[in-house]
Amino acid sequence: MEKKEIEKRLFLAILVGGLAGGAAHSAGAAPSLVWEPLREPGCGGAIVSLSVSPHDAAHLVSGGDMLGTAVSFDGGENWRPGLGLPSYEMASVTFHPMKTNVVWIGSCMGPFVSTDGGRSWESRRRGMPPPSRGRYTAIVEKILVDTDTPGRLLAFGGSSRRWSRCGTTGAVWASDNDGGDWRRVGTLTKDGFTTNGVEGVNIIKAWKGADGRYHAFADEAGWFISSDRGKTWVRRQVEGIPTHLASVTTHPIETGIVWAVAAPRNAEGCLLPGGLYRSTDGGRTFQPGDGGIRKTADANPNLMSHFADIEISPLPPHRMYVSDMSWHSTAIWTSDDGGRSWRKGADRKSIATACFAGPGCRLAASPADARTAYAYNSEYVLKTVDGGRTWTDMTALRPDVAKPDNWRGRGWNGWCSKAIVFNPYRRGQSVVQMMDAGRGWISDDGLQSWHYANGEASPWLGGVSAAFSRDGSVYLTTGQFGANNGVAVSRDGGTTWRVRQGAAHGLPEADAGEYGGVWADPDRGCRAFVILKDGLYRTEDGGETWKKDETAATTGDFAEDPTHPGRFYVRNAQGVFETDDWRDFRPLGLPGESDGRIACDGRGRVLVCRGRTGDATRRGLWRYDPRTKEWTRLHGETLACAVAADPSDPARIILTTADNPYHDFAGGHGVWISADDGTTWARANDGLHVRRLTCVAFDPFDPELVVAGTGGGGFVRARWPKNRIEQP
Repeated sequence: MEKKEIEKRLFLAILVGGLAGGAAHSAGAAPSLVWEPLREPGCGGAIVSLSVSPHDAAHLVSGGDMLGTAVSFDGGENWRPGLGLPSYEMASVTFHPMKTNVVWIGSCMGPFVSTDGGRSWESRRRGMPPPSRGRYTAIVEKILVDTDTPGRLLAFGGSSRRWSRCGTTGAVWASDNDGGDWRRVGTLTKDGFTTNGVEGVNIIKAWKGADGRYHAFADEAGWFISSDRGKTWVRRQVEGIPTHLASVTTHPIETGIVWAVAAPRNAEGCLLPGGLYRSTDGGRTFQPGDGGIRKTADANPNLMSHFADIEISPLPPHRMYVSDMSWHSTAIWTSDDGGRSWRKGADRKSIATACFAGPGCRLAASPADARTAYAYNSEYVLKTVDGGRTWTDMTALRPDVAKPDNWRGRGWNGWCSKAIVFNPYRRGQSVVQMMDAGRGWISDDGLQSWHYANGEASPWLGGVSAAFSRDGSVYLTTGQFGANNGVAVSRDGGTTWRVRQGAAHGLPEADAGEYGGVWADPDRGCRAFVILKDGLYRTEDGGETWKKDETAATTGDFAEDPTHPGRFYVRNAQGVFETDDWRDFRPLGLPGESDGRIACDGRGRVLVCRGRTGDATRRGLWRYDPRTKEWTRLHGETLACAVAADPSDPARIILTTADNPYHDFAGGHGVWISADDGTTWARANDGLHVRRLTCVAFDPFDPELVVAGTGGGGFVRARWPKNRIEQP
């Protein structure tokens, strides 16, 4: 087809499809499927807060940088995600000291409140700057309840993760009507407290001390104290301690005792060993309080001792916990004698967690049991019930003791999902992949339990895509942000694995470009190819060696035509292309935005998502029919991200949406479904705790089962009965 003819047909498709796409939607249709967490292992992301209810020690609420919130009513045995949170970046949790089910949490888009114990949330930011697209405008780290004045709250501007800065950083806000309205009291700066609207320091912690005064801590400026319920603040001058502090805590009974955790850096900004410091005069002067805790120093910052937090039990014997995040000296240390001596209660080798990560970033002690405490960070929550001598992973469990590598999640999963792939040749087998600390997690029993691809070269590979062959070969591409790239290969159905990286195997070095999709020959598992930014790489020997295909001039996200094996459709910024040999590429049109997935349905038609970027009239879900050689806009969804068609019934289509997470409107629109070949659509968001969905797939052996991956909330699944007729 001539280029001008393609452009003409594409223009007509945009014009007609845009009209159809706008008229065929229905937001009011009753949802026909209900989503629930898949319960893959681990939590993922960074868990930045955890608080134990003062009313019920089994009631926990936690928040994360990507995974929203979660609540447990059985001491962490089981979790459920919180509903109604559009924000990506959560902060500290505060239980109301008098109202049992009222919980507050800070975020990068202001305060949120729950009146049902953390099951659901609503925004309470009136009086703060209005929300904005493209940035955060109301960063809040902590909310405190003034127990002396009914209805009075304080909110503190900052982020413990130090993600963002805006005009509310360092701000102190007050509300006199339970958060219905807020007013800015002033700002904490490096020079002290001011009522001027200047940019302040990043507040990472705030609390009410045993002396009744309010405290706020910023790592750039130190310690601030208010003696008038937050109206004015005085910066405390501190001696005997490094300038960079990770945490400060006061003794629950002895008001003069203050402990601090230091995380100093050298002139180049690299971490130094740091340590613990103790004050007996209310925090004016400090002395070292390490008490024999082993510290390590190393040129590699990941191997340097990095003390992150200290916690004191509110109950006698006021047991103390401190955490070290170093890769080498990972540990949770415990003291029962006021810090004079310390014992190691847990280290990386002694904790059989589902996901690899150093335990002990932050800590929380139970208000009802002196022996119970929690440690939390990336991927996990750990719990001790014997005063820190032993710790148990509370985000995953082994469902079958006969299979020590099999895991099952406890209901709170925070992966930034990349792919869900079902094995089309083996019933019950599937793989899910994620960013950050995500491995390729594999299920052999129909999504009931999981094991990961042992033999990985790095614990921080991140997942990209997967492919299967009839002979039991499995290929996983890994890596993120141009780091830790490689291909994990199994030739025995996922039992054993080899990771192939770098020039020794004919691949780019692990930090030289991101991997994309992977394809494996259905009948000859030794043959496969992977897509990188710099081209296509093939293997003929089961992944041992790879060779770049210099003739493959066009690469990108791709899908194989199920009606024509060996025919691929490739999508990139130049458009969509058809190829049978990866040498000759026939342009099909649809150039421009490349921010979305491509798929083929059971009739050989191509489905393309165009969302988030570019002209809104060009966004949405598009379909190309090879028989008519025409494009049709099926849906005008502006955040279209991923699409899948029922392999047994191509008329059943599911469309997911996702948005750039780092701004005040990071919600996404959730899921759209159509049972009539894209003519009419209905929303299907019932049960979703995250409406940013990045991938989706039907189970080929059970097409009524759909699994989708979210941007920060792990994977979810639902049943979509075939006999259900969607009503617009």
